[in-house]
Formats: sequence, C-alpha cells, structure tokens
Amino acid sequence: MSEADVKRILIVTGDYAVVEQVRQAVEAGGFALQTAYSHADGLYSLENGEFDTIIVEAEMVDRRSGEHTLLALARLRQSLPVIGLADNGSAFGQEALPSNVTMAAPGQDAIRQALSAALQVSFASGAGSAVDKPLAQFSDEIQTLFTLSKSLTEVLDLTEVLNRVVEAARRLTFAEEGMILLPDHEGGQLYLRAKVGIDVEVARNFRVKTEDTLAGHVFREGRPVLIGAQGPQKVKTEYLVNALLYVPIFYKGSCIGVLGVNNKNTEAVFSLRHQELLLNLAAFAAIAIENARAHEEALERTRELQMLVEASQSINASISLDRTLPNICEQLVRVLKVSRSEIYEWDAERGQLRAQARFFRAVWPAGQGPVISLASRPILSAALHENQPVTINRRETVLPPEERDHLNHLGVETIQAIPILGGGQTLGLVQTFYTRASENLPDADALQRVQHLALEVLVALSNQTVSARIPGIFREIEDINRLTRADWCELSLLTPDKQALSLHVAVGRAVWLKPPQPCIDLTHYPDVLEALTSQTPINKQADSKLTSTGVHALLETVQGRSILGLPLVHRGQVRGLVLFVDVRRGRAFSQRDVDMARTMVAQAATALENARLVHDLERSLKELREAQDRLVQTARLSAMGELAAAVAHQINNPLTTIMVDSEMLLLDEPPDSRNYQSLQAISRAGKRAAGVARRLLAIARPNSPDTPPQPIDVVDTIEGILSLVKSHIERDRIQVVAELSDARLPMVWAVPGQLDDIWLNLVMNAHDALLGREGAKITVRAAYLPEQEIIEVQVSDNGPGIPRALIEEVFKPFFTTKPVGEGTGLGLHICRQTAERLGGSISAKSVPGDGTTFYVRLPVKKGAE
Repeated sequence: MSEADVKRILIVTGDYAVVEQVRQAVEAGGFALQTAYSHADGLYSLENGEFDTIIVEAEMVDRRSGEHTLLALARLRQSLPVIGLADNGSAFGQEALPSNVTMAAPGQDAIRQALSAALQVSFASGAGSAVDKPLAQFSDEIQTLFTLSKSLTEVLDLTEVLNRVVEAARRLTFAEEGMILLPDHEGGQLYLRAKVGIDVEVARNFRVKTEDTLAGHVFREGRPVLIGAQGPQKVKTEYLVNALLYVPIFYKGSCIGVLGVNNKNTEAVFSLRHQELLLNLAAFAAIAIENARAHEEALERTRELQMLVEASQSINASISLDRTLPNICEQLVRVLKVSRSEIYEWDAERGQLRAQARFFRAVWPAGQGPVISLASRPILSAALHENQPVTINRRETVLPPEERDHLNHLGVETIQAIPILGGGQTLGLVQTFYTRASENLPDADALQRVQHLALEVLVALSNQTVSARIPGIFREIEDINRLTRADWCELSLLTPDKQALSLHVAVGRAVWLKPPQPCIDLTHYPDVLEALTSQTPINKQADSKLTSTGVHALLETVQGRSILGLPLVHRGQVRGLVLFVDVRRGRAFSQRDVDMARTMVAQAATALENARLVHDLERSLKELREAQDRLVQTARLSAMGELAAAVAHQINNPLTTIMVDSEMLLLDEPPDSRNYQSLQAISRAGKRAAGVARRLLAIARPNSPDTPPQPIDVVDTIEGILSLVKSHIERDRIQVVAELSDARLPMVWAVPGQLDDIWLNLVMNAHDALLGREGAKITVRAAYLPEQEIIEVQVSDNGPGIPRALIEEVFKPFFTTKPVGEGTGLGLHICRQTAERLGGSISAKSVPGDGTTFYVRLPVKKGAE
C-alpha cells in the first residue's frame, strides 16, 4: 500500500480510552492517526495538516469561550467529514449540526461503520495488512509522542500532566497498568502519584521504599529495569506482576521519579523497543512535570502572599490586647498549616516563659494522642464511673491536690467534664476549659446537645477517611465551645483497659493577661534558653535523635510531634517565644516555612507592642480614676473622723455630769437601798460611754510627727478595741473570742493609737468576711515569745479564706475585694507600714474554705515592764 492510499484521521479528545477505541477499530492497517488532546490543539492540527476525516469527542469544549470543539472543527473544514462521538447521540439536536457532521456512539463497531460511510472504505480483513501494520504502529507511536509533547506544553495542572503521561505509557507499551512514582519529602519512599489500570484500593496506600525494591533501584541508580517471563515479580508487599518495565524520569541530571508499566494478568512481556519509547516519553514528562511544579509553586507563592496580607490585616484589626493575641495565634496556624500556635512572654528575672495566648485546631492520629491517667485525676475518674457531668472549680473549698495542680498547670479557673455515652456504655469524655471564672455554665439541655455532638465527632474519627472529615470535626467541636461558652474543648476516648483517656481532638483559644497562667521554667533547659537568648529558631521533631532534652520537654508540653519556635523580638530585645506545633506529622519545617513564620512573628511583635501600649494606657487611666475615687473616699472618711471626734467631745461634758452626780449620790445612799444598785449601773454605763468617747478621740486625733513613742501594753490596746466593737460584731451573730495571757506581757515601743489602728482593721476585716456565715467566729490571741523577744498577736476567722494567688496582694495599697464604696483598700497596707515602722512584721496564712489568720509580730521594749 502506497502512502497516497493511507487514510489520515485526526482524533480530538481528552479521553485516552477514545484514542484506544479508534486505534483498535482501524488496526487492520491503511490508516494514519494523529491525536489532539485539547480544543486549541485540534484547531491547530487541522489548520496545519491534511486529513481525510476527523473523529471528535462531542462533549469537548473550549475552556475559555465554552465553544463546542465539534462545531468549531466542522466549520473550519466544511468539506471534510466529521464524526462526533457521544453516548446518547447528538448533544446539540440534529437540526443544529452542520451537514458534514455525523454522530456515532463510542465503540469499535460504531466507529468502523461511521468511518466506512465517511471514507467509502471496507474493513474486511485482506492481504497486505500484516505488512502495513508495523508501519502504522510506528507511525502511531511517533504521533502519540509528538501529540503528547505538544499537548503537555499547554497543561499546567500537575495532576493532569501526570495522568496524560501515564495513559500514553500504557498505550505505547500495550500494558495493563501504568504508574508514575514520585519521592516523598524525606526521600525514603516513592508514592503513587498517577495511575491507570490499578485497583483503587491498591492505589490508596501504594508506597514503595527506595531501598530493596525494583522501583527504588531505578530511582536510586537512574537506570531502567525490564523484567518479563521470569515468574511473578514483587512490586511492593503483597503486589505481584508477571512483567514490568520501569524507567527513571530525569530532569537536569537528577532523577525526580519513576515511570512504569506492568502486566499483572496477561503473559505479554515488554521489549527494548518499549523501553526506548518510555525513555523518550519520560524525557517529555520531566519537562512538563517541572513546568507544572513551577506553576504550582508560583500559585502557592501567590496564595502565601495573599494569606500574609489577610493575616496582617487581621492582626492589626484591633488594638485590644485580649483580641490581638488570639488573632495572631489563629493567623499563625492558618498560614503555616499547623495544629497549634502559642505566644509566650519571657520573664528573664525568673527564667520563665509565661503563656499569653494560644490557638489550636488539633486532631491526633489514632493511638498517638497524649494519655491522661485516671489515677492522677480522681474527679474525672468519678465522673466516668457515675456517668455524670462534673465541674472542677479553683474556688472549691475541698479539691484534691492533683486537680488543683492541674488547674494551676493549665492556667484555668474551671474545667467541666462531660461523659460521652453510646450503646449503653461510657466511651470517653468531653472537657471544656474556662480561663476566667464563669457563673454561666451550660444547663442540662446544652449538656445533652454537647453529648450528641461528641458522638458525631466519634463517628467521624472512626471513619477510614478521617483526614477528609477533619474540617467537619473542627466545626462540631467549635459548636461545643459556643454551646458551653468555653475557651477551648478537648475530646478524649477511654483506653481499652479503662484506666486512662487518650486525647483525640482539641479546638479553641485562650488568653492570659494576668496570673494564674501556664509557665515553662527554662532554668532546667539550657538548650532552649540558649536558642531564645541567641535568637535562634528551634526546628525539631519528637522522633529525631538530634532533639535535645529541653526541646523534648517543649514538645511534651505542647503535645506535638514537630515544633518550630521563633523568638519574639522587638527593637532588638527578646520579648518572648512563638511556637508552631504540628501534632500529626513529625515534619521538618522548610526554610520557606521559617521565613514566612519570621515575617508573621515580626508583624505580631509590632502589633503586640502597640496593643500593649494601649492596654497600659487604659490601665493607667483606670488606676488614675480609681485613685481619684479613693481620695474622695478618704476625704469623706477624714470628715467622718473629725465628726466622730466632735461628737465624742460634745458628749463628754454631759457624761462627766452623769458620772460625778452618780458618784455623789452613791456617797449619800446606803449600800442596801434599792437606789444604790441603780446608781452603780448609771455610773458604770457613764464610765463605759466615756471610755468609748475617749477611744474615739484617740483614734480620730492625728498624731504629731514629733510625738515620741512610749511603752504600750499590747493587751490593753486589744481589750480597748474589742470593747469598742464587740457589741457591734455580735449583733451580726459573729462570736468574738479573746485568748489573752493573764500574765502581764512585756511592753512594746509605739506611738499611742498606732496599735489600735492595726487591731481595728484586722478585726473589722474578719467581721466583713464572716457576714452571713453559720457558726462565724473571730479569735484574737496574744502571747510573748521569749526566744525571739517578740509579742505575737493572731487574729483568726473561720471564713472563706483568701486565694493563694492573692495572699501577698492584700497588703498592696488600694487592693480590695469589697464592692465599690465599701472599702478603700488601704487598711492592710497601713497595718503593714505601721508594723514595719515599729520594727515588726505582719503576714497572713489562709486555707480556702477554712479561714484566715493574720500574724502581727512586734519587738518588745527591754526594761519597760
């Protein structure tokens, strides 16, 4: 058959199966096939080539204009017969088709019939086909390579490029299966990136090691492997084929992947000709792959830039510190695609990192989450045993030490634990965390909804495609946070032995602007301290042998598998540390990741400094307003003191008359008369009232700076104050007990009235703390400690106590827990100043729920007995 007798057919389709159908339909010979894989490629081929007919996939359209390729080609060459392939006949309607267009169904027989009608040829097998078949096959091979190389130049999607290459590989070699294997980030394994003919289940976890495998040998050595007719060959574990051909994909002298074909079921083998064809195809593929990768990297850089812009806008959207901090953490998680981000403030004096904010959206792989031993969490264990929600509150009077330590470690005020029930058994626990005291914990309806959402999360976690369900899991946990008004939520499952909980999901955010807050003590981890002070990034993985002790401790603290830590620097000074944590992968953060993180952290440092300045200004203004209010209150108290002094002075004269007259009447009255006892009562009452007036004058009268100290009987001053306030206190059903020494105690040096101020403040504070409590009691003790030569006075109450974190705060000026208008916050501060001026001290011990004791220790005046 001469070249003039060969019929040239242009095939325009994006489906390699169509090309294969046409090739098989005309395999008897006498046809030359050229394939175009896109709308533009088809038009170009028709404009620059001569063809006898065109076969077009009817559904193909121009992606830009939406124009149907079938109609465009028919109009371009109206004299040329065009065959449109469509499953359901014409997609346009016969009346809309040009006259040179014939529609046909896919399939060899339908294609032969359409070609027979269009070209007036017969497909009966005849002599000479065996001679023409090699020529046609060679022409088809060249055409396939040419068309593929041309079509790849206009495709920038990496997945599409790889799919076209692997389809072409199978076609050129008549293989059952085709594949492209690319290395993972660590380079230790090759994973299946594109495939044809391979079962979906097999392809899902198709990975082969670069060591001790045929594909790995090709990748490492850079030489093809061709094996056939030697019995089954192992491609990977439990996957055998009868024949295989693997060739390296080279780009600029480096192997970037492996192109391979297999025959799994047939006995057909591959030849050196097939090897040559795949090597040529791999050369085309390498350039297309790198172009597509470059395009993807450009798109990724564009997305990164957009994310940075959006993150910057979000970070600077607020100057409120409690909003800026979690915004920064959220954007850090989003930009670096990590599970968790935390900001720590550096306390160089104490060598501690103090948490300021965190944001996390973490799902741990099954069996890899942190484990919580129920033996160390008795309240959680009780909640699971009783299947009842429980609340763990820092203010609880009776709280196991383990639970209180856990609250302190996390920096939270309250934890609510909600058991997850399903199928009649306890499956796990939802814990919601509150960094601030909350009075609005969820009601029974909300808790029931929380349990329902938790069950939905458990169903998603048990699914094999859990990675695809992670966004939905996050949304459901965020719904739990909204329902419970919690800062963050953790979902844990019981371990098989029921002795521990395994953490699976954690979602939420938290801000700490004041104690208590989580802390990391770096005094035990010099490696982390060195990285922080030298402003060196920390980029480590939990399973790396090179990870130091301090970084391991950091990874355990943040419950991650890999960590990136960047010092938070402002104007050259280290202000803290920012952590990026991945809980699912032990990945090494790339230099690109580090650079992006540095950019974000630099913006965060500026935003934090601005927000902190505004926060400090607002706090200063608030303190100024409070100071002004206290000055007004102090002026009022001063005026009341002067008024009390004036009243006491005014009643002194009539009291003197009462006492003198009653005494004179007593002299004239016989002791056994009825009036004698009445006159005695009048005299005692007058003296008592005069004593009250005298003490009021002593308290209200300011001491002169030149008033010298003198020996003072401590017991006398205590009894004087108690006589003044005891009746007032006992009216509120509070018992006052004085346990004072019968023996005369040594004197102390003090200006008259100074000790009265101390006792009055301490006793009245105890009274205020006990109001409304059953069995309320104030106890005052005084004793001489000869070994230390001091007198110790204890003022105790059985009230609610003072939180441990506030023990030292109570002595600071203007600190008060009383409502506005009911306290100045100066009483205990003045007590401390007075005690210290006398050479003594004042301190407090308190057990929440079990009362408070104040200790006043005063040095004695030797010789002043």
